Amino acid sequence: MDKDDLSNKWQMLQESEKHYRALLDESMDPTFSFFRDGTYRYVNKAFAKGVGKIPEEIIGYTIWDIFEKDEADKRFAIVKKVFSIGETEEIEVRVPLSSGDTYYLTTAKPIFTKSGEIETVICTSKNITQRKLAEIALTKEHNKLKQALEEIKILSGFLPICSSCKSIRDDKGYWNKIEAYLLKHSEAELTHSLCPECVKKLYAGDKWYQEKSSEM
Repeated sequence: MDKDDLSNKWQMLQESEKHYRALLDESMDPTFSFFRDGTYRYVNKAFAKGVGKIPEEIIGYTIWDIFEKDEADKRFAIVKKVFSIGETEEIEVRVPLSSGDTYYLTTAKPIFTKSGEIETVICTSKNITQRKLAEIALTKEHNKLKQALEEIKILSGFLPICSSCKSIRDDKGYWNKIEAYLLKHSEAELTHSLCPECVKKLYAGDKWYQEKSSEM
């Protein structure tokens, strides 16, 4: 291969590299890669926009410079594992923003050199925010339903009640005033009044009661 052929091939390789870098840079899916210590080696525009920065503010910085410690530790654990075992891994990650949390499903893939060593770990993320928010809402509704069913189960069983003071014994063996028990184990709101029999018992000797009774 003569000098001109080498020059042409080198130019073609450079053009090819520019082409594929442009594809990555303009991809709608966040794409990024790491060095072994968790330093960002490359990020595209979609990733930078997703964390509210530009690529130059991320490349050369570590995961801990970009995310809170708990989230950064979670991300680095996957990167470290892929570097260690040389196999592709998936992880769900959360990006906290002032506009609200965004969720991604990230695939981390090892990239090998010709000699078989792992050169970098490249990650591609898919936005799953709508699906994740639906899952969170569904979990909340499930928990509410579970709690409601537990309350219904408690109030539909046999309740030990004192035949004298009308206190109720709970499942831990403690006696509770009936009002306190109902407030704790149901969504009822209690108000107090007097039934006709109790009014008569308490006020039969009072003039106002006698006058009211005579009018009826």
